[in-house]
Amino acid sequence: MTVPMARVCARSQALGVGRSQRPGAKRPECEMSVTTLTGEPASLPETTGTEPSRDLIARAGALRPLIGEHADQGNREGRVVPEVIDAMAGQGLLSLTVPRRYGGAETNSRTTVDVLAELARADGSTGWSAMLLNVGNWFATTWSVRAQDEIWAADPAARCCVVLAPSAKGRRVDGGYVVTGRWPYASGSYAASHAMMGFLAPQADGGMRHALGILHPGEWTVERSWFPIGMRATGSDTVVAEEVFVPDHRVQYFHDMVAGDYATELRHAEPRANAAFLPTGTIIFGAVQIGLGRAALEQSVARMKAKGVPGTAYTESRNSPVHQVSVAQAASKIDAAELLAHRSCRDIDEAALRGEYLDQLTRARVRNDTGHIVTLVQEAVDLLLKAAGSSSFMEASPLARIFQDVGTGGSHVHATPGIANDVYGKLLLGAEGPLPVEV
Repeated sequence: MTVPMARVCARSQALGVGRSQRPGAKRPECEMSVTTLTGEPASLPETTGTEPSRDLIARAGALRPLIGEHADQGNREGRVVPEVIDAMAGQGLLSLTVPRRYGGAETNSRTTVDVLAELARADGSTGWSAMLLNVGNWFATTWSVRAQDEIWAADPAARCCVVLAPSAKGRRVDGGYVVTGRWPYASGSYAASHAMMGFLAPQADGGMRHALGILHPGEWTVERSWFPIGMRATGSDTVVAEEVFVPDHRVQYFHDMVAGDYATELRHAEPRANAAFLPTGTIIFGAVQIGLGRAALEQSVARMKAKGVPGTAYTESRNSPVHQVSVAQAASKIDAAELLAHRSCRDIDEAALRGEYLDQLTRARVRNDTGHIVTLVQEAVDLLLKAAGSSSFMEASPLARIFQDVGTGGSHVHATPGIANDVYGKLLLGAEGPLPVEV
């Protein structure tokens, strides 16, 4: 199923609007539509601001039965099945961060997080795949309008996968770089048209800089390499490129992006072009964890309402104080995780609307919040599955897949708590020396 665009504001119109308005001011809304599951066009809502789009979140929720129906097949095949990808695309859920100039929703962080959580409630791999495709699209909006036009002007349904790690080395040539490399863990690459890959770019002074280059269709392939115990259907396989010329206008330097020094000419016209780079690309990992936690809570509660507690005086789990306390504690942990995510989204979105780049301490706190979300959800899921009984860990149990997905997803470098705690603590205390990671 394709994603047609009814009418999109012309690039020249967007540029004209930008010249006449201050950052954060309301812009005329572009009219566009996406194909619904019934084949009827549905208008995308206005999503500029800090409040979530209830409509987009509801669309994600409406897809949960379909996603759940195909989850086992996706796990076996190592990728979200095309029927689910097409359904999400048809509802505009894979173009959440694409500018309205090209028919996307241009949505804020809060909406993106809540949509991803809804998708992950149905299947962690589906939420994860949608997460990486949407953030890849948003990263691409920080490139020049010329580079953006090359992605979406002719194909509003284009999607970008991304690997930030500089797993290759470029060779400087006239007008750009020639890149050969292999990039593992490229989640959603099977459903992407473009690939945004990190590489080391030689400089005139003999040094190297961490760069990101956009590869176009036909310039890269996917090699199957993803065989984990959890998040099995994310298709986090290896992108392969051989002697690909990447022109300068399709290259940005990673440290410039971390500092918010983006190549786009539209920061004055599009608030999302002011959002902080790594925080926007980090809090989304918490969204998938929250969705998985919600699913574990729902399924565990339903199971405990109908099962006994063998070997005890309690004929039903629902009447057992131990089970009651476990459920209450788990629910509170998941609620706290969601509140942390929403706080981070508000800070990212408010700064973007003001045309300001988020300060370093707050950026570090967003990473710390993400790590704490991982901790809270893992603790909650552990409580719930132990309370729900050993049958929860059977291979055929949906709860077992949630348990594995939570562990695998929480191991991502942008989600792990330890490094996040270290960075945030150093900044809070004013410690000397460099930070262990960028924020």
